[in-house]
Amino acid sequence: MEDLAGIAVELYTLVPSAFTAARSARAKDAKSSGDKELAQQITRLPKPSTSAWAVNLLVRNRAKEFAGVLELGTALVAATEQQDAERLRALGQQRPRVLAAAVEQARNAAEGQGVKVSGAAAMEVEATLRAAMSDPGAAGAVRSGRLVRALSTDGIEAVDLTDAVAVPDSLMEPLPVPSVPSPVEAPDDGGPERVRAEREREREKARAALAEAERTAEEADVELAKAEREKDEAMRRGERLAADVKAAKDRLAALQQELASTEWAVTMAERNRRVAARLASQERRTAETARRRLEGLL
Repeated sequence: MEDLAGIAVELYTLVPSAFTAARSARAKDAKSSGDKELAQQITRLPKPSTSAWAVNLLVRNRAKEFAGVLELGTALVAATEQQDAERLRALGQQRPRVLAAAVEQARNAAEGQGVKVSGAAAMEVEATLRAAMSDPGAAGAVRSGRLVRALSTDGIEAVDLTDAVAVPDSLMEPLPVPSVPSPVEAPDDGGPERVRAEREREREKARAALAEAERTAEEADVELAKAEREKDEAMRRGERLAADVKAAKDRLAALQQELASTEWAVTMAERNRRVAARLASQERRTAETARRRLEGLL
């Protein structure tokens, strides 16, 4: 008997335009094989969004890039638990590059199958990978290859996986996050002073991690403000150019109308010239006849 999860993985990596027909075909096959319940379950599988499909494609066809995202996420979690500010700073600098590379691989994989991933869908792909990087449950959902919709995280609450993955009951276990060993308490050879010193060191590490996190957040805010300014400037320039184009089109239409009127005036002037030329020729002949008649009378 075929497995619903396996069928879902197959369906969720097909190009979106082929999903509905393929789902109907697999349901028909299951029904023909006598498994009506499986056929009904297949029929109920929802069509994935473009961004979810691109992530499924990344997981299946670009496993190395996806593994890099999860490995960096695991390292970030460990560094946070260890309150290692220097390590957090180094990993934080790597994160944008790793995510950008993974998103680019997802887009390339999609375009290789003739599907263009829009800018908005690419942002959803990045948000989904960021969620998988920080949340073991989200990582398991993405790793299943049966993602239905994009994921997102606020970095605090657990990622909402409601209706996010097909056949959720068969999800793989969340990726293990290496546990950070608890500090081994040394023999009581220093008394309360040693305990206070150890606690102060821990507080210093926590303060350093907080300062680094705040600095990174401030840098992100600066980058966001810069991006928003650039967007606003681009929109204003686009509006100005659109107005210039409209004005140019209006001016062109007026000039074309003026040109048509001028060409008609030229045509009429030429016709009038020809008529006047004929009349002038006739009048010259009449004058010549009158002159010869006068000469004959002298």
